[in-house]
Amino acid sequence: MMCAGQGKRWLAAWRRGWSVHRVTISTFPLAALLSLLVIGATHAERPAADRLERVVILTRHGVRGAMSTPEELGRYTRLAWPSFAAPPGILTAHGATLLTMMGDWYRERYQAAGLLRAGDCAVYLWANHTQRTVASAKALAQGLAPGCALAVNQSPQEPDPLFDASLTPFAPPDNAGLLAAISARVGGNLAAWDARQRPQLDRFEALLLQCARTPCSADERGHVRHRLGDTPVIMRLDEQGALQLSSPALAVGGLAESLIMAYADGRDFAGWRGMDSRTIGPALAVHGAAIDLRTRTREVGRQSSSYLAMRLLATLQRGAGVPVLADPVGDGQKIVVLAGHDGTLTMLAGLLGLNWQLPGYGAGEAAPGGAILFELWRRGAQGRPFVRVLYAAQSLEQMRHLAPLSLERPPASEAIAIAGCPDRERGCPLDAFTQHVLRQIAPPARSKRQERYPPPVRHGPKLGAKRSSAHEYDRQVVRGHGDDAIQL
Repeated sequence: MMCAGQGKRWLAAWRRGWSVHRVTISTFPLAALLSLLVIGATHAERPAADRLERVVILTRHGVRGAMSTPEELGRYTRLAWPSFAAPPGILTAHGATLLTMMGDWYRERYQAAGLLRAGDCAVYLWANHTQRTVASAKALAQGLAPGCALAVNQSPQEPDPLFDASLTPFAPPDNAGLLAAISARVGGNLAAWDARQRPQLDRFEALLLQCARTPCSADERGHVRHRLGDTPVIMRLDEQGALQLSSPALAVGGLAESLIMAYADGRDFAGWRGMDSRTIGPALAVHGAAIDLRTRTREVGRQSSSYLAMRLLATLQRGAGVPVLADPVGDGQKIVVLAGHDGTLTMLAGLLGLNWQLPGYGAGEAAPGGAILFELWRRGAQGRPFVRVLYAAQSLEQMRHLAPLSLERPPASEAIAIAGCPDRERGCPLDAFTQHVLRQIAPPARSKRQERYPPPVRHGPKLGAKRSSAHEYDRQVVRGHGDDAIQL
């Protein structure tokens, strides 16, 4: 067998019709010719390109009107709160435009990756039963698949277990288990946890009260009708067995979300000082801490998001052509869009241990129109399926000023590490990702006492039943809407 250098010289000579040793092609030994062909083929081989085959976009709805009136919000601030053009909880026109811009960016991104062709309509939309989620899916589709007549699919009955599993018979909440898990995270002492958030809460309060410095003085705090610091610290089950969880740091949710929505929507904070992303971002740190405790505790995610995790996993499995463990979402489209709420993202993230922090936001915060992207790739010559996870969202300034997006001017994004797969850029083999999901949705180990004295079974409401106030998120921590449902 010839070495590679000799093979190159023989091959070049053969192509010219003669050999460096004046051996004509007619007398060229067959074995040597075959060896040359093998050597040439070896040098011509290139690593197989990675192929993107399926994407699931789990998105929060876009910018909406505040859930509370300016008068209700104004009880916590020194200056008047800006008004929204849209009614409470309704997607704003500004928010719809921002989502179409995100759709434009998705289309450019996935055309460049070879997943979509020009004019491709291989997109499936599924949304929760609220105006803002349905309208968000439609607006995003206008950018992602322009000119395509895409229907927004929904569950035939409400609530939809993909987004509100804890309100259905699929997953009746175990509030005692939730209390135990949250209590364990704060060492059984919510007051001590809240005290550790005090510096961050002071910064948030200084922005709301427009204080001269942080922390606010007693005189400055006296200018508002309701103080965050007066919120009682409670962590218990009430007489009906519902979870009660409150503290000053946990009380910022509705205010923080309304602040984000107003700024992102371009509302006028007349007379307010320091209203830009450089000030708002650091002030949201306490919001991130509250989100982490209330929605990213694994048991919260296990009870609320296991059904969503299995359906999402099955969608990726079908894309990879392997046996599925649940019903996939969609009909085999290249991109599946699931439009939900902030809690939809943060509770699933808590279940699967997905962590991110984009500039200008709290840790793990799900921004309006932001999304967790689950990308299914084929890697290497064998085409082994990998799952790569990212979080992407427009910055507050991009949203406020309707900044166009493109591959050159993208939204902020961050690749997310998956447990057991440290290379966040490459992702995780699908089989390893599958095992991770199955481990995370498994019920926690039960003590001998729990096995002997199991908690009473509490059934959720029937599908289609009207939601009572007891199911609002500030009283029921496992509802998938997160801070999106909080009214002051």
